[in-house]
Amino acid sequence: MTKPTRPAEEGLSALQQGKTLEAFDILAQAVASGDNRPNSLRGLAYAARAAGKPDLCLQAAEKLLSSNPANIEAMILKADALKATGDPRKATSFYLAAVQAAATQNPGHLAGEIERAKKECANAAVQYEEFLRSKVRDLGIFDGTGRARGEQTLDVLFGRKQIFYQQPEKFYFPELPQIQFYNHKDFSWTKDLIAQTDTIRGELEAVLASQDGFEPYVPAASTGTPHLRDNSLMGNADWGAFHLMKDGRAITDNAQRCPATMNALAAVPRPEVRGKSPIALFSRLKAGAHIPPHTGLMNTRLICHLPLIVPAGCSIRVGNQDRSWKMGEMLIFDDSIEHEARNAGASERVILLFDIWRPELSEDERWFISTVFEAIEDYGVFA
Repeated sequence: MTKPTRPAEEGLSALQQGKTLEAFDILAQAVASGDNRPNSLRGLAYAARAAGKPDLCLQAAEKLLSSNPANIEAMILKADALKATGDPRKATSFYLAAVQAAATQNPGHLAGEIERAKKECANAAVQYEEFLRSKVRDLGIFDGTGRARGEQTLDVLFGRKQIFYQQPEKFYFPELPQIQFYNHKDFSWTKDLIAQTDTIRGELEAVLASQDGFEPYVPAASTGTPHLRDNSLMGNADWGAFHLMKDGRAITDNAQRCPATMNALAAVPRPEVRGKSPIALFSRLKAGAHIPPHTGLMNTRLICHLPLIVPAGCSIRVGNQDRSWKMGEMLIFDDSIEHEARNAGASERVILLFDIWRPELSEDERWFISTVFEAIEDYGVFA
C-alpha cells in the first residue's frame, strides 16, 4: 500500500476551512492510496460535491454505504451525486430513504441535510404528479369536482387522501362496494321526494314552532347508536332528533304531526329489520356544533339526508370526501364508513334523515339480513 504524502487529516482540516479544491486533492490522493476510513471517504464525498465532481462523490458515498447501508449522510451524498449526474429519479429514491431512516434514527446533527432531502422529495413529488396528471388530463374522466373515481385514485396515489373502509360497529355483510357518497340521481324515488321538500319543511317548521318533541340524538342513559369515539354529545341537545320512526317502528305521536312526510317516506326502499330499521327523523344540528367521527351499526343500509334548513358553513365528511347540503339535492352515503358533520354557521341546520336498503343487496339477501337481525333481537345480543 502506497502511503499518501499528505494524510487525510490535512484534507479534512482544509475542508473545514472552506479550502474545497485543496481538500479534494488531498483526500482524493489519500483514498486512492488505500485510505478507506469512513471519515476520509466522508470528507472526500463532501469535497467532491463542493468541487463539482459528482462521479467521485458518488464513488465515495457508495463505499460508505457498502460498509453501512443505513448511513443517512451517505444516502444524501449519493442522492446529490446522482442528481448532479443526471439521474434525478434515482436520486429521489435515496433522498426518500434518508428521510425515512431519519425518522427512526433521529440524527440531530444532520437536521439541515435531512430538511433539504425532504424538500427534494417534495419537489420530485410535484414533478411526478404533474407528469402523471398531464397524461390523463384530456381523457375526459374528471368533472372538476374531485369526486370522479379517476380523480379520487390520483388523490390517494399522491397522498392527498387516505383510504377509508366500511367498519360497521356491529354487523358486516361482505363484498359490498366501498362507496362513500352515492349519486342521488341514480335512485328512481329521489326526484319525487325532493319535489316534496317545501311540504316537508312546512311540517318541520310547525314542529319547531311548538318547541316540543326534539331530544338528544345520543341518549344520556347509554352510549347510544352510533357509537361515538368520544361522548361529548351524549345527552346534548346540540344534536337533536325528532323521531318519526325509530328502531323499526313509527313514533306515533310524532308521525301523526307529519303526515305528508310519512307519506313521502312510504315510497322509499326502507329496510324492514325488527328492532333496528327503518329509522326516520328530523336531525337538528345547532350553530357551532360538531358531530365527531364515528361509524354506524351495519353496512347493509345507506343513510339519506334531505336538506330542509341549511345555513352557510355546514358540512359533512364521509371517508375522504367532504360535502355540503344543498337545497334541491340529497346526500346518500354509507354510514359504516367513518363520517362526521359540522355546523360552522350562524343558525341551526335541520335535515330529514332516514335509511334505505343498499341497492346492491338482492331480495334474498335482504330477507337473510332481516332474519339474522330478528334472531339477534330475540336472543338479546345487541343493545
